[in-house]
Amino acid sequence: MTAKNFVAALIVVGVSCGSAGFARAAEAEIEGMRLVEVSGLIVPMAPTANYETPLKRPAALPVLYASLGALQVLDIYSTSSALSVGAREANPTASPFAGNTGALIGLKTATTASSIFFAERLWKKNKMGAIVMMAVVNGATAAVSIHNMKNAKMARAAMLVR
Repeated sequence: MTAKNFVAALIVVGVSCGSAGFARAAEAEIEGMRLVEVSGLIVPMAPTANYETPLKRPAALPVLYASLGALQVLDIYSTSSALSVGAREANPTASPFAGNTGALIGLKTATTASSIFFAERLWKKNKMGAIVMMAVVNGATAAVSIHNMKNAKMARAAMLVR
């Protein structure tokens, strides 16, 4: 290889490396990377953090979760109270658990946890839907508890008349 060919090869390699460096620098700017010159070379730094803002849970949901827990406790109390004076459990799903307080607590815990689980999945796609779902579940639980308390009161009154 002659000196003339060697110089030509160096020029081709230098131009190739230089244009590749410019191409990489342009690409890095497009991606939002910061460029720093190190020993005459332009080197991209680590990309800047581009975090998405996290979704915010609607403020009403934790309140609805807590109220559902309180309503379930009231339902356990009202069911036990009604059963103690002679009423029977009308819900065929809950009737096998109604006679045993521990089993009833387990059932109510599972239903509360599953309601919260599905509301948590739903609010990420439809915040209003999750709030409405929890409000309906709370309303239904409140209605059942009120019904149980009325049954317990009527059963007590019937026992006193006898």
